[in-house]
Amino acid sequence: MKLELDPLDLKPKYQRGTGGDVDQACSTRDVTFDKLNEKAQAAVSTVGRATFYAWDRQTYNAVSPPKSSS
Repeated sequence: MKLELDPLDLKPKYQRGTGGDVDQACSTRDVTFDKLNEKAQAAVSTVGRATFYAWDRQTYNAVSPPKSSS
């Protein structure tokens, strides 16, 4: 399964703008699991990996859940 994320999947503190005009407030390369909202984190944990894309789809970053210490 392929999971793609965008700036709407970030926690509010990592977004700028409001309503239908939301953008990311951090660099695409700096997007990590902990910067995603709860719904996106759950999806990434289920799938195992996601690709975060900026709105222009020119930049992207792989996002994985944290490794569990079993």
